[in-house]
Amino acid sequence: MPEVVQDKSMASAFILGSVGIYGVVKGLQWSSRNVMNYFIEDFDEKYLPILEKACIVGMIGIPLAYAIIDPEGAREIMTQHPVYTSGMIGVAFGSITAALQDLNRRRLEKKL
Repeated sequence: MPEVVQDKSMASAFILGSVGIYGVVKGLQWSSRNVMNYFIEDFDEKYLPILEKACIVGMIGIPLAYAIIDPEGAREIMTQHPVYTSGMIGVAFGSITAALQDLNRRRLEKKL
């Protein structure tokens, strides 16, 4: 692992991971609304919510499945690479937050 990554604190890795992926997801949501609809009709309304739900399930389910299948391997990653683990938890937090915000916005717009 590069030295510059090893020197970062766990809090810094979490913040950088969550803020970075939050911005990426928001950018993808923007391009879904403003660009993808030119290529695939109603992409933002029909397909993006399905993709967001699948990503939420994957971001939660894949690490849990790995921990169930190989608990020693999961424990080893978390104890030997705490900064990496903190950053990946931040990535999960930021991406799930952005996807849930978009899904909630859509739900509220349907009610109006």
